[in-house]
Amino acid sequence: MRILIADRWVDGYLDETPTAGQVRVRPSVWITLVPVDGQYFVRSGSSRALVAYTREFGARAVARKTVSRLRERDRNRRYVGVGLGTVEPDRSPADVPATDVPATDVPAAGSPVAFVAPCHPACMERVVVHRNLVRPVHGVDIPQPVGPGRAGIVSRARPATSPPTVDDALIGWTPMTGITLDPAAVDRLVAWLAVEWRGTRPDDRLLAGASPIATSTRRRPTASAGRPTAALFGLGHYAKTQIVPHIGEHLDLIRVHEIDPVQIGARRTDRWSWDTSPLPADDEPADVALIAGYHHTHAPLARAALRRGSAAVVEKPVVTTEEDLEELTKLIDGGGRLFACFQRRHSPMNAWLRDDLRLDGTHEPMVYSAVVYEEPLPARHWYRWPASRTRLVSNGCHWIDHFLWLNDFAPVRRATVASARTGTFTVYVELANDAILSLVLTSTGGSRYGLREHTELRANGVTATIVDGARYTAESGSRILRRRRVNRLDSYPAMYRGICARLVAGGPGESAQEIRAVAELTLRLDAAAARQGPAS
Repeated sequence: MRILIADRWVDGYLDETPTAGQVRVRPSVWITLVPVDGQYFVRSGSSRALVAYTREFGARAVARKTVSRLRERDRNRRYVGVGLGTVEPDRSPADVPATDVPATDVPAAGSPVAFVAPCHPACMERVVVHRNLVRPVHGVDIPQPVGPGRAGIVSRARPATSPPTVDDALIGWTPMTGITLDPAAVDRLVAWLAVEWRGTRPDDRLLAGASPIATSTRRRPTASAGRPTAALFGLGHYAKTQIVPHIGEHLDLIRVHEIDPVQIGARRTDRWSWDTSPLPADDEPADVALIAGYHHTHAPLARAALRRGSAAVVEKPVVTTEEDLEELTKLIDGGGRLFACFQRRHSPMNAWLRDDLRLDGTHEPMVYSAVVYEEPLPARHWYRWPASRTRLVSNGCHWIDHFLWLNDFAPVRRATVASARTGTFTVYVELANDAILSLVLTSTGGSRYGLREHTELRANGVTATIVDGARYTAESGSRILRRRRVNRLDSYPAMYRGICARLVAGGPGESAQEIRAVAELTLRLDAAAARQGPAS
């Protein structure tokens, strides 16, 4: 498929895969309206920032991060567009609706339609949109193919007439957001399109091409020299910089699922096969599912993996709803192997904590206090989607999990949360063993290199202080018991080494009791915060 990227009509991209409630349209007219801004983290790449990152994380990590961000430049160019085209004869493979918005009737294959593309490149040879973004058209002059076996798309970079204001909720919208789409916002743009399109203009660009539809590449043979095979779901920045580099010695990655063709790219490696479907195929042979997509997709993909007998390695959060938790823990209780990626469990500091605070013997209750600063989210970042829930679920789960894990998942006696209008969460948790968690999670402040934290753990007359996951100090009275510094990213390769070793050895994953303890507390706090009002 061809996509218009930075004013270049580039061939070689895979097609999007329609899921439930979506249709594929072959455009004949595509008019670009407004850019979709505030959707991704876009770094300045200044020399000062590079120096700060290199000093904190090391040259290799910064090189991986830089390459990943550079490859995302094309993905970051997103626009709202409207157009005319014909419906392609595709059927949605999924049986679960992607949104609760009442759907309009979808015209039959080959019917002329108007469409709105709310989060797309400047133009695409074929586009998959939700059916509520499509309207049938009658009596409109749609351009015809420009020669035998060829199709033409009229690309208009700037409207000839003044379009209506694009509804803010429509800009960057996808069915996955959990946001109800206002049909009138689409109707206004379609009504304007009938005025705007009166045939081609001198400054229009005619883009030719008629490539066959291809949503995946040929599957790679599964021979793996004895290593378990793996399929990755979600090729975002985290997967590129942490998962792929650290599982290669242990697992044989044979397939990558990524719904965005631009994220995959037109030039891609053939070390594994590629697929734009968000779902595994019925005959997908992987022993392990590496799940790193949007948060609300983690649990459904994990359930699919466990049901087919595969192991699931799931990034945080493991679940985003109580219903997902109930179904997933049943599968774990039934023998399913799920490995949760809470990297704080794999920091070398844990051994020092247990030793210095004497946590493995008879001890007084732990007091765990953490202040965590996270970078402010871009205005349309997917962490803000209702489907992703709040930052307590997205990131606060790390500290909640670490606290419970250090206390052997003791039952919760009391838990409260305050949600400030500024987006700051203040969490208090008391366990049955009298251990206490005090967590402040905020985006207020500034940072030279991402997330910052200051954590203190107190027990048995000793205070251990952790700064930014990298600097550790333990003190008792006037004595320094231990002072260490580590690279905070070292916990990621340690985590994947540990998980992969258990996978290869056939060992068990997390117990349902552990998964339930972390998820129930996190979701309980999140629901309480949501009742207090909006916080990002």
